[in-house]
Amino acid sequence: MRTLLTIVVLAGVLHAQETKPKHDFPTDEEIKLAVLQSERAVADYKQAVALEASLPTTQKDATSLDTDKHLIELFPKLLEAIKQTPSRFDGLAGLLLLTTLDDASRNAALCGNSAMGDIAQELLSTRDTAKIYRIMAISQKCIDTSTELYTVSESVHALYVKATEAQEELSQEAEDTLNKCVAALQKGKK
Repeated sequence: MRTLLTIVVLAGVLHAQETKPKHDFPTDEEIKLAVLQSERAVADYKQAVALEASLPTTQKDATSLDTDKHLIELFPKLLEAIKQTPSRFDGLAGLLLLTTLDDASRNAALCGNSAMGDIAQELLSTRDTAKIYRIMAISQKCIDTSTELYTVSESVHALYVKATEAQEELSQEAEDTLNKCVAALQKGKK
């Protein structure tokens, strides 16, 4: 009789676990893929920033490179932290990765825009075609890098939304459980 009762209780517990909502956090594999994509995009971003330093506009005012350099220093630390503990992505590290990718994408787009301005200046002044073609190549690299960073940030965004929704589910379950405990305690006092 005792064995039968134990089996019935275990069956009830297992059934309850099967019907509970699944907390669909990003898997380690999904996070590792996002990190790998980010590393590739950042490598291209480093190249674009190195090329940007040679633009006439940047040579006149190099302050635009300060943010780029800061991001380039931040990326390896951030990506390494997520690599070591992928679950960090579900919190502040994921949000920081997303915003850093967006910042880098915007900065690369600005590089492309500056290069286009430099092309216009060269056309109006020296008309040095070799220099114009070199600047055009830099502009294209910056624009391509911006697109790549934006695409990766969209993937990271989707994963971060998935993590946030799972955290919200867990929070709601915790709140429901707490409310049931409070109700049981209040009922027990009466």
